[in-house]
Amino acid sequence: MLHHCYGLQCAFFDKGKVERPFAYVEANLLNGRTFTSLEHLNQIAMRWLAETADVRIHRETGRRPIDLYEEEKPHLLALPARPYDTAQVLYRTVNPEGHIAYLQNFYSAPWQRIGELLPVRITEKELIVYGPDVKEIARHELCPSGTTGEKRSRPDHVPGRDHRHKYELLKQRFAEFGPEGVLFLDELIRVRRCGKDEAARVLGLLAIYHREDLVRALERAARYRAFSWSAVERILAAQARPRSGWESLAVEARDQLSEMLRQSSLDARSTAEYQPLLEETANRDEEDDDNPSA
Repeated sequence: MLHHCYGLQCAFFDKGKVERPFAYVEANLLNGRTFTSLEHLNQIAMRWLAETADVRIHRETGRRPIDLYEEEKPHLLALPARPYDTAQVLYRTVNPEGHIAYLQNFYSAPWQRIGELLPVRITEKELIVYGPDVKEIARHELCPSGTTGEKRSRPDHVPGRDHRHKYELLKQRFAEFGPEGVLFLDELIRVRRCGKDEAARVLGLLAIYHREDLVRALERAARYRAFSWSAVERILAAQARPRSGWESLAVEARDQLSEMLRQSSLDARSTAEYQPLLEETANRDEEDDDNPSA
């Protein structure tokens, strides 16, 4: 592909058309032609380069671009193996309904992620959600430009009908809050008709408040036997301060770093391992002193 790019560059600057570098291409490749798509244009351009631009005698160099390319090929850098990724990356919290918001539209994520701050990648046509381990967990086609309030949901993101499985997943999340969290969950499910749904809404409060504040609110609610989502929300509204977006990012980064450090511990090295590096530096300094002009 490089020699085609080289030939096209020569075509751009042929005949001294510095003020209009595309004049040659306009008069030869584009003149009198219509194209049905970008792929069609690329196909015609490749054939035009191979049959015309690459093999003609260049006015300034007096040689064919294809021949110059063969001479310069060993010195050219290859294109990257993968195109540079220009997608936008941002963070969004999964709301109590299991969606993340982007440009006033909503896209579903696995409901187990409610309340979590997750990385989101926005391409030209898609929105991709990643888990804390940066593995893809959801992918959606972007809503058309100009639309608002639209929801994109996937059936596998909502809780299934296996209530026991849903309870086990909720129990894992509430266990992160300690014994009081598990107690609150069990009592909430026991006394409330839609206890599991309310439990998911409680997790959604992590999008607004610090984890430590939510833990204290759960402890207080359990102490006064107030097992409901609304009770926890009232306690937080009265006693806690909502966190900012920057604080959410800081907490998420701290938790991920802590997990990484726990997984890969580093052992202390003996100072003897660094001795060769010191000797190498000393020898290099002595050589510079002996040869001041170096």
